[in-house]
Amino acid sequence: MSKITPIIQFLLVFRLRGVLLSLVIIGSVLISALAAQNEDVMRLDVEPQQVLIGDPISIKASGLAAGQIATLRVSGQDQFGNTWSSEASFRADESGTIDTSRDAPIGGSYQGVDQAGPFWSMSVNQTGEFVSAFPVIHNLTVSLYVNDQEVDSRVIQRIAMVDLVRENLTDPIVGVFLIPEEITEPTPAIIVLGGSEGGYKEGWASVIASKTRMPTLALAYFGAPGLPQTLENIPVETVGKAIEWLNQQPVVARDHIGIVGASRGGELALLAASIYPEIKAVVGYTPSGVIWSGIGEDPDAPAWTYQGRALPYLRVMVSEEQQRLFMEAQKSGTPYLDAPSFLYSLEMQRSLVEEATIPVENSQAAFMLIGNPGDGVWPSDVLSQITIDRLRSHNHSRTYQLLSYDQGGHMLITYPYYPTTMRQFYLPTVNVWEGLGGTAEGAAKAAEDSWPRVVEFLKRELA
Repeated sequence: MSKITPIIQFLLVFRLRGVLLSLVIIGSVLISALAAQNEDVMRLDVEPQQVLIGDPISIKASGLAAGQIATLRVSGQDQFGNTWSSEASFRADESGTIDTSRDAPIGGSYQGVDQAGPFWSMSVNQTGEFVSAFPVIHNLTVSLYVNDQEVDSRVIQRIAMVDLVRENLTDPIVGVFLIPEEITEPTPAIIVLGGSEGGYKEGWASVIASKTRMPTLALAYFGAPGLPQTLENIPVETVGKAIEWLNQQPVVARDHIGIVGASRGGELALLAASIYPEIKAVVGYTPSGVIWSGIGEDPDAPAWTYQGRALPYLRVMVSEEQQRLFMEAQKSGTPYLDAPSFLYSLEMQRSLVEEATIPVENSQAAFMLIGNPGDGVWPSDVLSQITIDRLRSHNHSRTYQLLSYDQGGHMLITYPYYPTTMRQFYLPTVNVWEGLGGTAEGAAKAAEDSWPRVVEFLKRELA
């Protein structure tokens, strides 16, 4: 038997090591290829990718292994540069898919099956100088993560208007007029009134015009150039001028006006409807059926005047306990809930309530009010019920209803698929954060339920 020489032995070992090394390399390449192939089939589907604010957004993931856990993250920057984001983890079904309209997250920023959950549960990481409870976020990024690695993403463009013609107005009224492009004949119109923040709510009006396809006027009644800078001694005739101007527009059906108002704007909407028969439909978001004093330098100044005279009103009175809580909120920067002061004021001025109540029975409008228990700003459920009771006692001929949501709070956000996690807003005039009450989920559910009802109400009652 021949012996293997050391040289041949060396060559055989070298070749064997080479074969093993090749197998290792080939195996690594195959594993990498399989992993890459697996990542390629993991897919995120988001529809639509351009969407009107408030419209539904579908998020689905596919290509996962059965039972595999994946995370969906939604993020975007607001008008001040702050980042808003949400995160929710899901377990894929037997076919390896996730669907937010079908599946509840196993952890994250919201619970339960909720297609709008990834959007309303977005919270803010304040990186800008200012932060608002009403963030303007033009683009949202939806990302799919597996094992903390991003495997796919989509960008959603959020828009506030669909095929609208925009006109700035400075005289005789201040605001923005929005006309759906397809309108060629007179159509009922809508006036939109903001609250105690002043100015006009163009974004809100744009969404309303886009959904109802009616000419819509975002009207300022204070806090804009050429108008009073505080909510004091505001003529109700400001709305009267708006109605007169709208009636002169060829695209507007004469005397078929709807009015939508929030908070103090809701109070003004009820008041205007009691004076102007041209108003045929009223939507009040957390409004008041009682007239209150103004907001400005003089705490006892009237908010509204008509024909040069102050309309009867209640003063906002503060108990010693509320004053203590207010001072604490100023010092600590924690939210202050003002609603107890209004309940206290109603009780202390009981004999004046009837005179200060808005005579809505004089209107020719249908009414839809949204008043919520637990509203932190004022007791909108109680204040709205005053209007409903008055309409009922006078056998009002048009329809009227009150929508009430237990955890809805003071509704700054009127449409779904919008962040509701910031439950306070800053009042620089008194250096305090005012609490909205309710919860983020409750406010989101209130918006999701009420928004289609409001749109349908306006279309029906102004037809």
